[in-house]
Amino acid sequence: MSTDRSALASDSAREARVTAIIREAGLCRPENRFFHDARTVESVTPAAALKVGRQWQAMTKAFMFTTVASLGLMARRFHHESAPDQEVLGAFQTAYLVIGDDLANLAPEFSAVSPKGVSGVHYVWWEDSILKPLTGEVSHADAAAAEQLPPGVQALLANMEQLADSPLGAAVQLRVVEAIALDIAVAFRRVYSKVRVNGDSPYTEDKTLSWIDSHIKAETVHAKSVSDDETGMTVIASTAQERADLLTLAEEYAGNWAMALNEFADALAEAPALVGSVR
Repeated sequence: MSTDRSALASDSAREARVTAIIREAGLCRPENRFFHDARTVESVTPAAALKVGRQWQAMTKAFMFTTVASLGLMARRFHHESAPDQEVLGAFQTAYLVIGDDLANLAPEFSAVSPKGVSGVHYVWWEDSILKPLTGEVSHADAAAAEQLPPGVQALLANMEQLADSPLGAAVQLRVVEAIALDIAVAFRRVYSKVRVNGDSPYTEDKTLSWIDSHIKAETVHAKSVSDDETGMTVIASTAQERADLLTLAEEYAGNWAMALNEFADALAEAPALVGSVR
Protein backbone atom coordinates (compact mmCIF):
# COMPACT_ATOMS: atom_id res chain seq x y z
CA MET A 1 0.00 0.00 0.00
CA SER A 2 1.53 3.33 -1.05
CA THR A 3 1.47 6.24 1.35
CA ASP A 4 1.41 9.99 0.83
CA ARG A 5 4.18 10.57 3.33
CA SER A 6 3.82 14.34 3.10
CA ALA A 7 0.56 13.90 4.99
CA LEU A 8 2.31 12.22 7.91
CA ALA A 9 3.89 15.25 9.52
CA SER A 10 2.58 14.63 13.03
CA ASP A 11 4.06 12.06 15.39
CA SER A 12 0.64 10.48 15.97
CA ALA A 13 0.05 10.11 12.23
CA ARG A 14 3.41 8.42 11.75
CA GLU A 15 2.73 6.10 14.65
CA ALA A 16 -0.60 5.17 13.13
CA ARG A 17 1.03 4.51 9.77
CA VAL A 18 3.68 2.22 11.28
CA THR A 19 0.93 0.33 13.10
CA ALA A 20 -0.86 -0.08 9.77
CA ILE A 21 2.34 -1.28 8.08
CA ILE A 22 2.72 -3.99 10.72
CA ARG A 23 -0.85 -5.15 10.24
CA GLU A 24 -0.64 -5.02 6.44
CA ALA A 25 2.44 -7.26 6.58
CA GLY A 26 0.36 -9.95 8.32
CA LEU A 27 2.14 -9.72 11.65
CA CYS A 28 -0.96 -9.46 13.83
CA ARG A 29 -3.50 -11.91 15.19
CA PRO A 30 -5.63 -13.53 13.91
CA GLU A 31 -4.12 -13.35 10.43
CA ASN A 32 -0.60 -14.49 11.26
CA ARG A 33 -0.13 -18.18 10.52
CA PHE A 34 2.48 -18.86 13.22
CA PHE A 35 0.38 -17.29 15.96
CA HIS A 36 -2.62 -19.33 14.79
CA ASP A 37 -0.73 -22.62 14.52
CA ALA A 38 0.99 -22.16 17.89
CA ARG A 39 -2.45 -21.96 19.44
CA THR A 40 -4.01 -24.89 17.59
CA VAL A 41 -1.17 -27.39 17.36
CA GLU A 42 -1.91 -30.43 19.50
CA SER A 43 1.69 -31.37 20.34
CA VAL A 44 5.15 -30.39 19.16
CA THR A 45 8.07 -32.67 18.36
CA PRO A 46 11.52 -31.90 19.84
CA ALA A 47 12.87 -31.60 16.28
CA ALA A 48 10.30 -28.96 15.33
CA ALA A 49 10.84 -27.06 18.58
CA LEU A 50 14.62 -27.10 18.09
CA LYS A 51 14.28 -25.85 14.52
CA VAL A 52 12.09 -22.92 15.60
CA GLY A 53 14.38 -22.27 18.55
CA ARG A 54 17.57 -22.13 16.48
CA GLN A 55 15.93 -19.72 14.07
CA TRP A 56 14.75 -17.51 16.93
CA GLN A 57 18.17 -17.54 18.59
CA ALA A 58 19.83 -16.29 15.40
CA MET A 59 17.18 -13.59 15.01
CA THR A 60 17.27 -12.31 18.59
CA LYS A 61 21.09 -12.25 18.61
CA ALA A 62 21.21 -10.26 15.38
CA PHE A 63 18.40 -7.98 16.53
CA MET A 64 20.27 -7.02 19.68
CA PHE A 65 23.69 -6.37 18.16
CA THR A 66 22.51 -4.63 14.99
CA THR A 67 20.24 -2.36 17.02
CA VAL A 68 23.16 -1.45 19.29
CA ALA A 69 25.28 -0.79 16.18
CA SER A 70 22.67 1.63 14.84
CA LEU A 71 22.50 3.41 18.19
CA GLY A 72 26.27 3.82 17.95
CA LEU A 73 25.85 5.78 14.72
CA MET A 74 23.36 8.07 16.45
CA ALA A 75 25.70 8.49 19.41
CA ARG A 76 28.54 9.53 17.11
CA ARG A 77 26.25 12.10 15.48
CA PHE A 78 25.30 13.46 18.91
CA HIS A 79 28.99 13.66 19.77
CA HIS A 80 29.59 16.01 16.86
CA GLU A 81 26.58 18.22 17.60
CA SER A 82 26.98 21.00 20.14
CA ALA A 83 23.40 20.57 21.40
CA PRO A 84 21.58 17.42 20.21
CA ASP A 85 17.84 17.83 19.80
CA GLN A 86 16.33 16.92 23.18
CA GLU A 87 13.26 15.21 21.71
CA VAL A 88 15.49 12.97 19.60
CA LEU A 89 17.74 12.43 22.62
CA GLY A 90 14.70 11.33 24.62
CA ALA A 91 13.80 8.76 21.95
CA PHE A 92 17.42 7.58 21.94
CA GLN A 93 17.14 7.09 25.70
CA THR A 94 14.02 4.96 25.20
CA ALA A 95 15.80 2.82 22.60
CA TYR A 96 18.82 2.41 24.87
CA LEU A 97 16.68 1.24 27.77
CA VAL A 98 14.62 -1.20 25.72
CA ILE A 99 17.52 -2.88 23.92
CA GLY A 100 19.43 -2.83 27.23
CA ASP A 101 17.05 -5.48 28.52
CA ASP A 102 18.27 -7.91 25.86
CA LEU A 103 21.84 -7.39 27.01
CA ALA A 104 21.62 -6.69 30.74
CA ASN A 105 18.03 -7.37 31.93
CA LEU A 106 17.42 -3.88 33.28
CA ALA A 107 13.66 -4.36 33.70
CA PRO A 108 12.52 -6.00 36.97
CA GLU A 109 10.51 -8.59 35.03
CA PHE A 110 13.82 -9.91 33.68
CA SER A 111 16.22 -9.23 36.55
CA ALA A 112 14.05 -11.21 38.97
CA VAL A 113 14.46 -14.46 37.02
CA SER A 114 17.35 -14.13 34.56
CA PRO A 115 20.75 -15.76 35.10
CA LYS A 116 23.44 -13.40 36.29
CA GLY A 117 26.21 -12.01 34.11
CA VAL A 118 26.74 -13.08 30.52
CA SER A 119 24.44 -16.07 30.97
CA GLY A 120 21.57 -13.59 31.17
CA VAL A 121 22.16 -12.11 27.70
CA HIS A 122 18.93 -13.06 26.01
CA TYR A 123 20.19 -15.21 23.18
CA VAL A 124 22.53 -17.05 25.61
CA TRP A 125 19.75 -17.48 28.16
CA TRP A 126 17.53 -18.86 25.38
CA GLU A 127 20.21 -21.37 24.37
CA ASP A 128 20.78 -22.62 27.91
CA SER A 129 17.18 -22.83 29.09
CA ILE A 130 15.12 -23.57 25.96
CA LEU A 131 17.42 -25.28 23.47
CA LYS A 132 19.73 -27.43 25.59
CA PRO A 133 16.90 -29.59 26.99
CA LEU A 134 16.01 -30.46 23.37
CA THR A 135 19.45 -31.27 21.98
CA GLY A 136 19.69 -34.69 23.61
CA GLU A 137 16.21 -35.61 22.40
CA VAL A 138 16.75 -35.31 18.63
CA SER A 139 18.80 -37.25 16.10
CA HIS A 140 22.09 -35.91 14.74
CA ALA A 141 20.33 -35.35 11.42
CA ASP A 142 17.58 -33.27 13.05
CA ALA A 143 20.12 -31.28 15.05
CA ALA A 144 22.09 -30.54 11.87
CA ALA A 145 18.90 -29.57 10.03
CA ALA A 146 18.02 -27.11 12.79
CA GLU A 147 21.33 -25.32 12.22
CA GLN A 148 20.40 -24.56 8.60
CA LEU A 149 18.53 -21.28 8.58
CA PRO A 150 15.72 -21.12 5.98
CA PRO A 151 15.49 -18.37 3.33
CA GLY A 152 12.95 -16.23 5.19
CA VAL A 153 15.12 -16.04 8.29
CA GLN A 154 18.23 -15.38 6.21
CA ALA A 155 16.46 -12.50 4.47
CA LEU A 156 15.51 -10.98 7.82
CA LEU A 157 19.08 -11.29 9.12
CA ALA A 158 20.39 -9.60 5.97
CA ASN A 159 17.87 -6.79 6.50
CA MET A 160 19.08 -6.40 10.09
CA GLU A 161 22.66 -6.09 8.78
CA GLN A 162 21.56 -3.28 6.50
CA LEU A 163 19.75 -1.48 9.32
CA ALA A 164 22.89 -1.68 11.47
CA ASP A 165 24.44 0.80 9.03
CA SER A 166 21.56 3.29 9.32
CA PRO A 167 20.96 5.82 12.11
CA LEU A 168 17.26 4.98 11.65
CA GLY A 169 17.87 1.25 11.99
CA ALA A 170 17.37 1.06 15.75
CA ALA A 171 14.11 3.00 15.51
CA VAL A 172 12.76 0.73 12.77
CA GLN A 173 13.76 -2.49 14.48
CA LEU A 174 12.53 -1.58 17.95
CA ARG A 175 9.23 -0.13 16.73
CA VAL A 176 8.33 -3.20 14.65
CA VAL A 177 9.69 -5.92 16.93
CA GLU A 178 8.21 -4.58 20.15
CA ALA A 179 4.79 -4.32 18.49
CA ILE A 180 4.77 -8.08 17.89
CA ALA A 181 6.99 -9.31 20.72
CA LEU A 182 4.15 -10.09 23.13
CA ASP A 183 2.34 -12.21 20.53
CA ILE A 184 5.61 -14.01 19.76
CA ALA A 185 6.24 -14.71 23.45
CA VAL A 186 2.70 -16.03 23.94
CA ALA A 187 3.10 -18.24 20.86
CA PHE A 188 6.37 -19.59 22.23
CA ARG A 189 4.69 -20.36 25.56
CA ARG A 190 2.12 -22.43 23.71
CA VAL A 191 4.66 -24.16 21.49
CA TYR A 192 7.22 -25.11 24.14
CA SER A 193 4.64 -26.18 26.70
CA LYS A 194 3.40 -28.72 24.11
CA VAL A 195 6.79 -30.36 23.40
CA ARG A 196 6.68 -34.01 24.38
CA VAL A 197 9.30 -36.74 24.60
CA ASN A 198 7.71 -40.13 25.23
CA GLY A 199 4.69 -38.28 26.57
CA ASP A 200 6.68 -36.06 28.97
CA SER A 201 7.86 -32.45 28.78
CA PRO A 202 11.64 -31.91 28.60
CA TYR A 203 11.14 -28.74 30.65
CA THR A 204 10.88 -30.15 34.14
CA GLU A 205 12.94 -27.78 36.30
CA ASP A 206 11.50 -24.74 38.03
CA LYS A 207 11.76 -21.56 35.96
CA THR A 208 12.80 -23.49 32.84
CA LEU A 209 10.40 -21.41 30.76
CA SER A 210 11.13 -18.18 32.63
CA TRP A 211 12.68 -16.66 29.49
CA ILE A 212 9.29 -16.84 27.83
CA ASP A 213 7.22 -15.94 30.89
CA SER A 214 9.32 -12.87 31.70
CA HIS A 215 8.95 -11.62 28.13
CA ILE A 216 5.19 -11.99 28.32
CA LYS A 217 5.27 -9.70 31.37
CA ALA A 218 7.73 -7.15 30.01
CA GLU A 219 6.77 -6.73 26.37
CA THR A 220 3.60 -4.71 27.01
CA VAL A 221 5.73 -2.02 28.66
CA HIS A 222 8.30 -2.15 25.86
CA ALA A 223 5.66 -1.82 23.15
CA LYS A 224 4.13 1.20 24.85
CA SER A 225 7.46 2.97 25.30
CA VAL A 226 8.66 2.61 21.69
CA SER A 227 5.31 3.79 20.28
CA ASP A 228 4.99 6.84 22.53
CA ASP A 229 4.26 10.05 20.58
CA GLU A 230 6.85 12.05 22.53
CA THR A 231 9.69 9.62 23.28
CA GLY A 232 8.97 6.74 20.90
CA MET A 233 10.90 5.57 17.88
CA THR A 234 9.27 7.70 15.19
CA VAL A 235 10.61 10.80 16.98
CA ILE A 236 14.12 9.75 15.96
CA ALA A 237 13.20 10.67 12.37
CA SER A 238 13.46 14.44 12.74
CA THR A 239 13.44 15.64 9.12
CA ALA A 240 10.95 15.13 6.31
CA GLN A 241 13.39 12.88 4.44
CA GLU A 242 14.10 10.78 7.54
CA ARG A 243 10.37 10.39 8.20
CA ALA A 244 9.81 9.14 4.65
CA ASP A 245 12.83 6.83 4.91
CA LEU A 246 11.68 5.41 8.24
CA LEU A 247 8.34 4.36 6.76
CA THR A 248 10.01 2.80 3.72
CA LEU A 249 12.44 0.87 5.92
CA ALA A 250 9.61 -0.24 8.21
CA GLU A 251 7.66 -1.65 5.25
CA GLU A 252 10.63 -3.75 4.13
CA TYR A 253 11.48 -4.86 7.66
CA ALA A 254 7.91 -5.87 8.55
CA GLY A 255 7.70 -7.87 5.35
CA ASN A 256 10.86 -9.77 6.23
CA TRP A 257 9.52 -10.50 9.71
CA ALA A 258 6.38 -11.93 8.14
CA MET A 259 8.48 -14.29 6.03
CA ALA A 260 10.51 -15.37 9.06
CA LEU A 261 7.41 -16.14 11.13
CA ASN A 262 6.08 -18.18 8.22
CA GLU A 263 9.24 -20.26 8.51
CA PHE A 264 8.31 -20.91 12.15
CA ALA A 265 4.89 -22.09 11.02
CA ASP A 266 6.50 -24.36 8.43
CA ALA A 267 8.65 -25.92 11.14
CA LEU A 268 5.61 -26.47 13.34
CA ALA A 269 4.04 -28.45 10.50
CA GLU A 270 6.38 -31.25 11.59
CA ALA A 271 4.22 -31.62 14.71
CA PRO A 272 1.76 -34.53 14.69
CA ALA A 273 -1.45 -32.61 14.05
CA LEU A 274 -3.16 -29.25 13.91
CA VAL A 275 -6.58 -29.15 15.47
CA GLY A 276 -9.39 -26.66 15.19
CA SER A 277 -10.00 -26.05 18.88
CA VAL A 278 -8.20 -23.36 20.86
CA ARG A 279 -5.85 -24.58 23.55
